[in-house]
Amino acid sequence: MDRSHGVNSLRLTRRAVLRTLTMGSAVAAAGSLLAACAGGGTTPTPASGGAQPTTAPAATPTTAPAASPAATEELWEVAAYYGTYDVSTKQPGRPAASLQGPKFEKWTRPKANKPYMIGVSFPHLKDPYWLAVDYGIVDEAQILGVGIELVAAQGYNDLTGQINQVENLANRADIEGIILAAISYASQDQLVTDIVKNKKKPVIEVINDIQAPDIMAKALVSFYDMGYATGTFVAEDSGGQNVTVVFLPGPAGSGWAPDTVDGFKAAVEEKVPGKVQILDVKWGDTGKDVQVSLIEDSLNAYPDVTYIVGNAVAADAAPDILANRAKKPKIVSTYIIPPLYDKIAAGKVAAAPTDFTALQGRMAVDMMVRILNGEKPGVDFPFRAGPIIKVVTPQNYKDFKYEDMFGPRDFRPVFSVKPKS
Repeated sequence: MDRSHGVNSLRLTRRAVLRTLTMGSAVAAAGSLLAACAGGGTTPTPASGGAQPTTAPAATPTTAPAASPAATEELWEVAAYYGTYDVSTKQPGRPAASLQGPKFEKWTRPKANKPYMIGVSFPHLKDPYWLAVDYGIVDEAQILGVGIELVAAQGYNDLTGQINQVENLANRADIEGIILAAISYASQDQLVTDIVKNKKKPVIEVINDIQAPDIMAKALVSFYDMGYATGTFVAEDSGGQNVTVVFLPGPAGSGWAPDTVDGFKAAVEEKVPGKVQILDVKWGDTGKDVQVSLIEDSLNAYPDVTYIVGNAVAADAAPDILANRAKKPKIVSTYIIPPLYDKIAAGKVAAAPTDFTALQGRMAVDMMVRILNGEKPGVDFPFRAGPIIKVVTPQNYKDFKYEDMFGPRDFRPVFSVKPKS
């Protein structure tokens, strides 16, 4: 990791950053990202395209095979933030103002000083997005020779379930640190504090942002920025005409879903003020049944809507719902999952920003290993970092290979990785 983040740190406003990423320099960065994400070890049995199980089998959890040796470093471009995390300067969807950044730099893979055992907690494994995170975490653990024990709650309504699962992980003597994908932005602060302060085990966040004053590092992108990228696409695609939107962001209680709405609104208000009217915002869990119901309700209430904008599960379900309707709004997602990539390639979905989900999983494992090795977040490596966001469309999808973003198509959920002895 380039540690010369003091004088040379690149500091930009959020909107300047997003403008910068659309310029030519970002194309080279995306190439580095794409080259980095495809590598990995062998994977388990073939997957179906449907929903994934939400908890590991109790008696016979799937165990990943050992990975083949890899190079010490695989580089990709990230937006990195250094310094001290002061929660009093934190706003949802934004990096804490106490951090310095973003600094665009190459990510480097550490070496584990010992075969650590790491606990991982997901909100669920009901959609391919979290399957991609699982792949990134599992494959990186195999490469580094560390162990993983992963648990998944039942969804974004299962806050108590996730807290209980995380507490169980933290109480295990063999678990040395926890990678958390929090269900709630602000309701798990005490959970993190108890583990870090009382159990003396590091906790880092992956994918979903969290307030938690004692969180030790974050491997994620801003879903505000994802929403901003989505809004930028709609503003440009609409050609300056008056258009209407029904927004299906996801769960209201999550940190990420409201952030996408805020980012989207900021982009359209800046780029085409007064031209994009949001008719309704419909919240709901990212289970497919919930999203199908919300889409059908939206189309019945607003049959002439121009765009359906929403979470990837909604965007994935929408083309089938629209198939027999004469009036077909354009579908735009606020993030991407594997089946959505295929629908973009087929021209059934207009666009989705990619946050290089598998890479975020890899980065979370790398961060945890660095902490367990004794490195200091914010000094020796970024306190917060994530891949650079790009927008995938039917025109450019060939530049974004499925495997580069999500791992192999035949990957199935893995809940346990044995550390190398």
